[in-house]
Amino acid sequence: MRRSTLQRKDRGELNQIAAALGAKPSSRARKDEIIQLIIDLTADGARISQPASESPPAEAAPSGSDEADHEPRSADNAGAAGRDGDQNGEGSATNRGESRTPDRGEDEVDTGNRRRRRRNRDRDRDRDDSWDGDPVAVAGRLDLRDEGYGFLRVDGCLPNRNDAYVPVKTIRQYGLRRGDHLTGTSRPANRAEKNPALLTLESINDGPAELSDRPQFESLTPIHAVRRLTLEQPEDPEAIAARLIDLVAPIGIGQRVLVSGPRRSGASELLTSLITAIETNEPDIFVMGLFLDQRPEDITEVRRCVRNGDVAATSFDQTPEEHVQTAEMTIERVKRLVESGRNVAVVLDSLTSLAQAYNAALSNAGRAYSGNVESGAVHMPKKLFGAGRNVSEGGSLTMIASIVSDGSSSLPGVLSDEFVGTANTEIRLDHWAAQLGLFPAIDVSVSVSRDEDRFIDADEVQALQDLRRSFAGGEGDSGPGTVVNALETALTRLRSTPSNAELLR
Repeated sequence: MRRSTLQRKDRGELNQIAAALGAKPSSRARKDEIIQLIIDLTADGARISQPASESPPAEAAPSGSDEADHEPRSADNAGAAGRDGDQNGEGSATNRGESRTPDRGEDEVDTGNRRRRRRNRDRDRDRDDSWDGDPVAVAGRLDLRDEGYGFLRVDGCLPNRNDAYVPVKTIRQYGLRRGDHLTGTSRPANRAEKNPALLTLESINDGPAELSDRPQFESLTPIHAVRRLTLEQPEDPEAIAARLIDLVAPIGIGQRVLVSGPRRSGASELLTSLITAIETNEPDIFVMGLFLDQRPEDITEVRRCVRNGDVAATSFDQTPEEHVQTAEMTIERVKRLVESGRNVAVVLDSLTSLAQAYNAALSNAGRAYSGNVESGAVHMPKKLFGAGRNVSEGGSLTMIASIVSDGSSSLPGVLSDEFVGTANTEIRLDHWAAQLGLFPAIDVSVSVSRDEDRFIDADEVQALQDLRRSFAGGEGDSGPGTVVNALETALTRLRSTPSNAELLR
């Protein structure tokens, strides 16, 4: 078939043609790749079980990494060029067809070539690598691919040229999962490879490198929070935001907390203050900051305020795929910590930025909401936010995330509607209070913790409810002036007392 003829057909017709020829293009294959696949098939005259578009692609990294998916192998094998394509996942139908001799039966020659390549590939797997230098220490988080192998991300969550390839055999032998923190040794990439390869595995999540019977995060039993996350810092009287949250919307360990409000209402500053409060009061909780689509200077400020935890962040000039990769790798990492019994707190800013990244990264094949919003763009942030839970087997994941609440039919509006009822604690920010320079700009009348009676005794709950009513100053309308007046009253009383205990007396 001519390329010009195929170019006039739509994607669905091209997929049908490829299927009729014996191949199934990947769902993410571009139109040009499907066309090239059809041309290769018609030129070869043979059925192909896996088209080139389904081969593991080279990953794009901000540092210009041209990382290729490959199996460790000897570089001095005879005929290595022909075998490299199969082992690296980079062999295409065109490459496989170039070795055929037109004068002989194509089916017979193709079958013979495939047998030879398979024998050579199996022989290479059983042969020790020719490299005999000193091993290089390597450590990072494991990122798995759909094909079963993975890469050890040595610098954050995104692909890098120095990432070490982890073979399928090692992953299956130790039962490794995405997000596991591994240490070991690696060898440099040989002439036919683009990434180093893992040689030995020394530790998994700071423990011994051995197969352990650890539970799956999804199989852990979620329960209500039974312990309070104390935010008040007695040694820092200026930490008013933490004290106010303890009074109007107390947080339990293992809860899902939603900080909602319009843009420029101080959500990022509030989350930063929460990170400081958690690290100060709860040393047994590992804090993970996840800041997406941020200004570079804001990322620097967040990194400086985190002392014992970790920060994963992307700036606004990075691609949607990088935002998604960073978020998913971070959540998988904290899941592995919870599986080992750790208490973790994730502070995410923001769910709206994450949904926008998913919306841009997804194709238009899925069901869309109004305003051209992909359904997956809403589902995936809900899935990540839903990872927050307290588990009966030990460990917890406290999820504190911000979300933009303005908008109607656009993505922020759709997202806000979808997250109604998903959080245990809601902290609502007010636009007018933020405009007047009040911090934190919390609407004390609607911010609420629905399960506070499970981790606070009954007498304190009653005292908190009486205090909240006193902030409102009685019945009245719920206009902007009322919200601002209630917040000003609360802030004045907080600054006039040294602690919340004194205020509740």
